[in-house]
Amino acid sequence: MAHWVSAWGQAHTDILGMQPAWKGRTCMLSFRSAIAGSAVRLRLSNQEGRRPMLISRATVSAGGAYIPVTFGGAAGVTIAPGEELWSDPAELNVERGARLRVRMMLESAAGSGNCIRADVHASLPGDFTAGGQFDTLAVEGGASVPAVSSVEVLAGDTAGALVCFGDSITQMGMWTGPLAEALMERRPGLALVNKGVGGNRLLHGPASPATRNYGRAGMERFGRDALGESGVRGVIIAIGTNDFGHVADPAAPDWVDAKMLAAAFQDLAARARAKGLALYAATVPPCMGCEGFGPGQEAERSAFNSWLRGEGGVLFDGILDFDAVLRSDTQLDRMDMSWDSGDHLHPGPLGGLRMAAEALKKIL
Repeated sequence: MAHWVSAWGQAHTDILGMQPAWKGRTCMLSFRSAIAGSAVRLRLSNQEGRRPMLISRATVSAGGAYIPVTFGGAAGVTIAPGEELWSDPAELNVERGARLRVRMMLESAAGSGNCIRADVHASLPGDFTAGGQFDTLAVEGGASVPAVSSVEVLAGDTAGALVCFGDSITQMGMWTGPLAEALMERRPGLALVNKGVGGNRLLHGPASPATRNYGRAGMERFGRDALGESGVRGVIIAIGTNDFGHVADPAAPDWVDAKMLAAAFQDLAARARAKGLALYAATVPPCMGCEGFGPGQEAERSAFNSWLRGEGGVLFDGILDFDAVLRSDTQLDRMDMSWDSGDHLHPGPLGGLRMAAEALKKIL
């Protein structure tokens, strides 16, 4: 039976003030769809916004002409703070591997979205939703993606989505990008959906208003961003770096130790299993040498990874040992220089390829 499946998605956080200022501009999001189907719809959200968000027009293309996307029959929609909605289905033939393009004209600032790694372009002022080339705004570090929570395809009953639930190491796409490409060739009909949020912690939300963009606590957003994704078949849980790394004082109220993180993983596992989902968990990568990370936090990271490789492993269909594939052979608490982006926290492109290969071994 045909059902809706997320072909692309992102977790939402507060993007107000991030580049670009979307008011009066057209956003174009482009991605290869691992899902074939007969229609497309948009899941739009202003859940993290503080002001109404107005989209005056949206269109979608699967390689040909752009066709309108409507909302209750109307060309545009205003999304109130805290609200999420779906567009009307747009009939469109989508082939597996086709490049889907979504264009939206925003008439207001965008306060909810993500700075996820994506092919996204911001126009100079104007409505370019009808198609064609347009002049773009240069955005240092990449543009935020406003409003869109997911782009869904009406697909056959064998199609599904695999959600990667994590922090900036996931959000940046170094491992999810090559994994998605590999799955497109080796697991037809399985889309990878990146639900990473930079700075995100599993057990605690932002420490102050200045870090609102770190997103709600993972325990809170797991239902929306993982379990609530259309057509979800499985989840990879790859989070914990910031739970250990953001707080160095064991007396602090938001200090997290290995037992606390393990208990949280057990809770997420129970919630996913209740939905009948396949479930994978990743060890926390090495990060000694990055700013603010010390021996006490390293001891908790190491203890958690030992638990996950041991008794905790029975909760999951597979353990993705990102720690083992990234660490130095001579300094086990540090990322090998060849796999390091340079900040001793985030993997670079070569590290991402190693992580993707590790994930692929455990998923297939």
